[in-house]
Amino acid sequence: MKIIWTFTLLMIPGVVNSISVTGYSGGGVSITCKYYSEFRENAKYFCKGQPVTCSELIKNKNKNKWVDSGRFSLFDDTRAAVFTVTIRDLSEEDSGTYQCGVDIYAKVDSYTEVNLKVITGQQIRTMTGYSEGNIIINFKYEMQQNNLLIDVCNTEALQCFTLINTERAAEWKHGSRFSVYDDRSEGFLHVFIRDLNVKDSGKYKIIVTVSEDYSFFLEFYLDIKKGEPF
Repeated sequence: MKIIWTFTLLMIPGVVNSISVTGYSGGGVSITCKYYSEFRENAKYFCKGQPVTCSELIKNKNKNKWVDSGRFSLFDDTRAAVFTVTIRDLSEEDSGTYQCGVDIYAKVDSYTEVNLKVITGQQIRTMTGYSEGNIIINFKYEMQQNNLLIDVCNTEALQCFTLINTERAAEWKHGSRFSVYDDRSEGFLHVFIRDLNVKDSGKYKIIVTVSEDYSFFLEFYLDIKKGEPF
Protein backbone atom coordinates (compact mmCIF):
# COMPACT_ATOMS: atom_id res chain seq x y z
CA MET A 1 0.00 0.00 0.00
CA LYS A 2 2.83 2.40 0.78
CA ILE A 3 4.36 2.02 -2.70
CA ILE A 4 1.00 2.56 -4.43
CA TRP A 5 0.27 5.70 -2.36
CA THR A 6 3.65 7.23 -3.21
CA PHE A 7 3.00 6.69 -6.92
CA THR A 8 -0.42 8.37 -6.63
CA LEU A 9 1.10 11.48 -5.07
CA LEU A 10 3.58 11.80 -7.91
CA MET A 11 0.72 11.84 -10.40
CA ILE A 12 -1.03 14.81 -8.75
CA PRO A 13 -0.28 18.06 -10.65
CA GLY A 14 1.71 20.70 -8.76
CA VAL A 15 -1.09 23.11 -7.85
CA VAL A 16 0.46 25.85 -5.67
CA ASN A 17 -2.64 27.85 -4.72
CA SER A 18 -5.98 29.13 -6.00
CA ILE A 19 -7.23 32.60 -6.98
CA SER A 20 -10.86 33.70 -7.27
CA VAL A 21 -11.32 36.48 -9.84
CA THR A 22 -14.42 38.53 -10.75
CA GLY A 23 -14.65 40.41 -14.05
CA TYR A 24 -17.36 42.21 -16.03
CA SER A 25 -18.51 41.63 -19.58
CA GLY A 26 -17.04 44.17 -21.96
CA GLY A 27 -14.16 44.84 -19.56
CA GLY A 28 -11.07 42.91 -18.59
CA VAL A 29 -9.01 41.45 -15.76
CA SER A 30 -5.31 41.33 -14.89
CA ILE A 31 -4.20 38.32 -12.87
CA THR A 32 -0.91 38.08 -10.97
CA CYS A 33 0.55 34.57 -10.80
CA LYS A 34 3.40 33.93 -8.37
CA TYR A 35 6.00 31.21 -8.85
CA TYR A 36 9.10 29.89 -7.10
CA SER A 37 12.25 31.88 -7.89
CA GLU A 38 14.03 28.73 -9.05
CA PHE A 39 11.73 28.76 -12.11
CA ARG A 40 12.65 32.24 -13.37
CA GLU A 41 14.06 30.86 -16.61
CA ASN A 42 11.16 28.48 -17.29
CA ALA A 43 8.44 29.28 -19.82
CA LYS A 44 5.11 30.49 -18.39
CA TYR A 45 1.66 29.89 -19.86
CA PHE A 46 -2.06 30.35 -19.23
CA CYS A 47 -4.62 27.71 -20.09
CA LYS A 48 -8.29 26.87 -19.53
CA GLY A 49 -9.44 23.74 -17.77
CA GLN A 50 -7.88 21.34 -15.29
CA PRO A 51 -4.11 20.79 -14.95
CA VAL A 52 -2.32 18.59 -17.51
CA THR A 53 -5.30 18.49 -19.89
CA CYS A 54 -6.05 22.24 -20.00
CA SER A 55 -6.16 24.08 -23.34
CA GLU A 56 -3.24 26.52 -23.74
CA LEU A 57 -4.29 30.12 -24.50
CA ILE A 58 -0.94 31.94 -24.38
CA LYS A 59 2.69 31.08 -23.64
CA ASN A 60 5.69 33.32 -23.08
CA LYS A 61 9.26 32.16 -23.64
CA ASN A 62 10.65 35.72 -23.64
CA LYS A 63 11.49 37.07 -20.22
CA ASN A 64 10.40 40.58 -19.15
CA LYS A 65 8.50 41.26 -22.39
CA TRP A 66 4.80 41.39 -23.11
CA VAL A 67 3.46 38.69 -25.41
CA ASP A 68 0.00 39.01 -27.00
CA SER A 69 -2.32 36.36 -28.38
CA GLY A 70 -5.80 37.54 -29.30
CA ARG A 71 -7.55 38.82 -26.17
CA PHE A 72 -4.74 37.52 -23.94
CA SER A 73 -1.44 39.11 -22.90
CA LEU A 74 1.31 37.74 -20.64
CA PHE A 75 4.30 39.41 -18.99
CA ASP A 76 6.90 37.49 -16.98
CA ASP A 77 8.59 39.67 -14.36
CA THR A 78 11.55 37.48 -13.46
CA ARG A 79 12.89 39.90 -10.83
CA ALA A 80 9.68 39.66 -8.80
CA ALA A 81 9.07 36.00 -9.72
CA VAL A 82 5.53 36.72 -10.90
CA PHE A 83 3.84 36.76 -14.26
CA THR A 84 0.78 38.79 -15.19
CA VAL A 85 -2.02 37.60 -17.47
CA THR A 86 -4.46 40.11 -18.93
CA ILE A 87 -7.78 39.13 -20.55
CA ARG A 88 -9.78 41.74 -22.51
CA ASP A 89 -13.31 41.93 -23.93
CA LEU A 90 -14.72 39.52 -21.39
CA SER A 91 -18.05 37.74 -21.85
CA GLU A 92 -20.05 35.48 -19.55
CA GLU A 93 -18.79 32.49 -21.57
CA ASP A 94 -15.28 33.17 -20.25
CA SER A 95 -16.33 32.10 -16.76
CA GLY A 96 -14.59 28.93 -15.64
CA THR A 97 -11.39 27.39 -14.30
CA TYR A 98 -7.99 28.39 -15.65
CA GLN A 99 -4.38 27.61 -14.77
CA CYS A 100 -1.28 29.80 -14.53
CA GLY A 101 1.34 27.26 -15.52
CA VAL A 102 5.13 27.02 -15.22
CA ASP A 103 6.66 24.65 -17.76
CA ILE A 104 8.98 22.29 -15.87
CA TYR A 105 10.94 19.92 -18.09
CA ALA A 106 10.65 16.21 -17.27
CA LYS A 107 8.57 16.95 -14.18
CA VAL A 108 4.99 17.86 -13.31
CA ASP A 109 4.34 21.53 -14.15
CA SER A 110 3.59 24.00 -11.37
CA TYR A 111 0.08 25.53 -11.44
CA THR A 112 -1.90 28.32 -9.83
CA GLU A 113 -5.62 27.69 -10.26
CA VAL A 114 -7.71 30.69 -11.33
CA ASN A 115 -11.48 30.58 -10.90
CA LEU A 116 -12.91 33.33 -13.11
CA LYS A 117 -16.48 34.60 -12.77
CA VAL A 118 -17.70 37.08 -15.40
CA ILE A 119 -20.75 39.18 -14.49
CA THR A 120 -22.92 41.06 -16.97
CA GLY A 121 -21.65 44.64 -17.12
CA GLN A 122 -21.68 47.79 -19.22
CA GLN A 123 -19.92 47.73 -22.56
CA ILE A 124 -18.83 51.34 -22.80
CA ARG A 125 -16.85 51.89 -26.00
CA THR A 126 -16.97 55.65 -26.61
CA MET A 127 -17.78 58.62 -24.38
CA THR A 128 -18.35 62.05 -25.96
CA GLY A 129 -17.73 65.35 -24.19
CA TYR A 130 -17.19 69.02 -25.04
CA SER A 131 -14.27 71.35 -24.37
CA GLU A 132 -14.54 73.40 -21.18
CA GLY A 133 -17.29 71.06 -20.03
CA ASN A 134 -17.45 68.09 -17.69
CA ILE A 135 -18.20 64.40 -18.10
CA ILE A 136 -19.12 61.54 -15.77
CA ILE A 137 -18.52 57.85 -16.40
CA ASN A 138 -20.73 55.42 -14.46
CA PHE A 139 -19.31 51.93 -13.98
CA LYS A 140 -21.62 49.26 -12.54
CA TYR A 141 -19.88 46.66 -10.36
CA GLU A 142 -20.64 44.27 -7.50
CA MET A 143 -17.49 44.30 -5.36
CA GLN A 144 -17.97 44.80 -1.64
CA GLN A 145 -14.33 44.88 -0.50
CA ASN A 146 -12.81 47.81 1.35
CA ASN A 147 -9.59 49.52 0.27
CA LEU A 148 -10.20 49.26 -3.46
CA LEU A 149 -7.68 51.28 -5.46
CA ILE A 150 -9.17 53.26 -8.35
CA ASP A 151 -6.75 54.21 -11.14
CA VAL A 152 -7.81 56.40 -14.10
CA CYS A 153 -5.29 56.19 -16.94
CA ASN A 154 -4.76 57.63 -20.39
CA THR A 155 -3.41 54.48 -22.05
CA GLU A 156 -2.09 56.26 -25.13
CA ALA A 157 0.00 58.67 -23.05
CA LEU A 158 0.89 55.85 -20.64
CA GLN A 159 -0.08 58.19 -17.82
CA CYS A 160 -2.31 57.56 -14.82
CA PHE A 161 -3.99 60.73 -13.62
CA THR A 162 -5.10 59.69 -10.18
CA LEU A 163 -4.78 56.90 -7.70
CA ILE A 164 -7.64 56.98 -5.24
CA ASN A 165 -8.16 54.73 -2.24
CA THR A 166 -11.89 54.21 -1.69
CA GLU A 167 -11.45 52.97 1.87
CA ARG A 168 -14.74 54.61 2.78
CA ALA A 169 -17.81 54.09 0.66
CA ALA A 170 -20.15 56.92 -0.39
CA GLU A 171 -17.45 59.57 -0.32
CA TRP A 172 -15.95 61.65 -3.13
CA LYS A 173 -12.19 61.34 -3.60
CA HIS A 174 -10.45 64.04 -5.63
CA GLY A 175 -7.25 64.19 -7.63
CA SER A 176 -6.36 66.93 -10.13
CA ARG A 177 -9.33 67.27 -12.54
CA PHE A 178 -10.59 63.80 -11.65
CA SER A 179 -12.95 62.71 -8.88
CA VAL A 180 -14.23 59.26 -7.94
CA TYR A 181 -17.34 58.37 -5.96
CA ASP A 182 -17.69 54.76 -4.84
CA ASP A 183 -21.44 54.23 -4.32
CA ARG A 184 -21.44 50.72 -2.89
CA SER A 185 -25.10 50.82 -1.86
CA GLU A 186 -26.04 51.03 -5.56
CA GLY A 187 -22.98 49.20 -6.87
CA PHE A 188 -21.79 52.11 -9.01
CA LEU A 189 -18.39 53.70 -9.46
CA HIS A 190 -18.69 57.29 -10.72
CA VAL A 191 -15.67 58.94 -12.37
CA PHE A 192 -16.02 62.69 -12.90
CA ILE A 193 -13.67 64.70 -15.17
CA ARG A 194 -13.72 68.51 -15.09
CA ASP A 195 -12.56 71.26 -17.46
CA LEU A 196 -12.30 69.09 -20.55
CA ASN A 197 -10.23 70.06 -23.58
CA VAL A 198 -9.67 68.44 -26.97
CA LYS A 199 -6.28 67.14 -25.81
CA ASP A 200 -8.13 64.87 -23.39
CA SER A 201 -9.37 62.79 -26.34
CA GLY A 202 -7.91 59.29 -26.41
CA LYS A 203 -8.09 55.80 -24.95
CA TYR A 204 -8.71 55.49 -21.22
CA LYS A 205 -8.75 52.72 -18.69
CA ILE A 206 -10.42 52.62 -15.27
CA ILE A 207 -8.57 50.06 -13.16
CA VAL A 208 -9.97 48.72 -9.88
CA THR A 209 -7.32 46.86 -7.89
CA VAL A 210 -9.09 44.35 -5.65
CA SER A 211 -6.05 42.59 -4.16
CA GLU A 212 -2.44 41.72 -4.92
CA ASP A 213 -3.81 38.81 -6.96
CA TYR A 214 -5.94 40.66 -9.50
CA SER A 215 -7.64 43.81 -10.78
CA PHE A 216 -10.52 44.38 -13.18
CA PHE A 217 -10.75 47.23 -15.66
CA LEU A 218 -12.90 49.07 -18.17
CA GLU A 219 -11.43 50.51 -21.39
CA PHE A 220 -13.12 53.19 -23.49
CA TYR A 221 -12.40 56.01 -25.94
CA LEU A 222 -13.01 59.60 -24.82
CA ASP A 223 -13.96 61.91 -27.71
CA ILE A 224 -13.80 65.59 -26.78
CA LYS A 225 -15.30 68.00 -29.31
CA LYS A 226 -14.85 71.78 -29.53
CA GLY A 227 -17.70 74.03 -28.47
CA GLU A 228 -20.83 73.48 -26.47
CA PRO A 229 -23.42 70.68 -26.94
CA PHE A 230 -26.65 71.63 -28.72
